Amino acid sequence: MRTPFRARAAVLTTHLRSVSRLVSVSCALLLGVLACDSFDSDAPSLSQNREQQRRLLPRQFFPAISEKDASGALGVRISRNSEGFKRLVRGDPTELVFKDEEGTGEDLVMSPRLRERLMRLSKLVETEWPGAQLRITEAWDEQNEHGPGSLHYAGRAADITTSELGSSRLSRLAGLAIAAGFDWVYYEGSHVHVSVK
Repeated sequence: MRTPFRARAAVLTTHLRSVSRLVSVSCALLLGVLACDSFDSDAPSLSQNREQQRRLLPRQFFPAISEKDASGALGVRISRNSEGFKRLVRGDPTELVFKDEEGTGEDLVMSPRLRERLMRLSKLVETEWPGAQLRITEAWDEQNEHGPGSLHYAGRAADITTSELGSSRLSRLAGLAIAAGFDWVYYEGSHVHVSVK
């Protein structure tokens, strides 16, 4: 014959076993989800989804440090006749819209890292606004149109908007640029400035 104490202990033991199984199953499911998120490189992670929802305000930059600290100093300025120019690449005009107001094609010239980030951003823009394209208004600069030390002189910075002009998208475009992996993003007001190391 069971005593009341033993009966309660048996019920409590059964309950604890059920809770233990539930916790084990929950942990296994959570680990499975995390493993899938980290091993499937094509699937956006939860943190990437949060980053893609980010927006910047005019005159706000990300990360909250100087461009020089985030993307590095200019170093050597690149001219068409320099050795550094040979390391620059051309952006793809079938994938990106280039303003090229100078008519020299200089806005299509950039570092390989900048081009790779612009191509990533281009895909995000097409997903966010079907039919719209990323528009590069400035990239490498040989006309001295930027301030001293500008990364445009090394092909490591670009000024961007979308093919459908208007400032209503710029806040969101800045957030997408952060998600695309630029080292520094600045919503200047009339455009978004991005740069890389």
